[in-house]
Amino acid sequence: MAENKNTAYDFSLFEPSEKERAEGKRKDNIIKISEEQLEASRRKKYNPLTIIVSVLCACVALSVVGTMISSQAKLTELTAQITSAKKNLEEKESTNVQLSMKLENEYSLRTVEDYAKNVLGMKATEAHQIDYISLSEGDKAEIQQNVKERNLLDKIGDTISNLFS
Repeated sequence: MAENKNTAYDFSLFEPSEKERAEGKRKDNIIKISEEQLEASRRKKYNPLTIIVSVLCACVALSVVGTMISSQAKLTELTAQITSAKKNLEEKESTNVQLSMKLENEYSLRTVEDYAKNVLGMKATEAHQIDYISLSEGDKAEIQQNVKERNLLDKIGDTISNLFS
């Protein structure tokens, strides 16, 4: 078998050696074990640390998912409240515009003038009814005092007080 040295693979390495051929029969590599040992070897053995880490990771993942769901629910509620508040605001603004127009219409200058003429019987002022007041002289202030006769003792007291001051 060693004659074909120029081939890509040398399969002669996998053939039994001369010594093995001379022996003729191989030894069996069979190990005999009981059923209990067979079942124990088939069961997968778990490391307690791996189990604890796996459970903790699952708890963290569930917490994150639960928090995200809770946040989305709160966000949805707040969005609904905002939408409701905006709708309410728009209704109030519309009512405000309507009332402003109604107020402006009811109390316009023309309406007030018509009411004064027709209901109250008032008339517009005419040019001869207007009196103009001129304040070009300025304001004057006069103080009036009641001057009473001073007696002799008051005059002496004033003279003494003027000396000391």
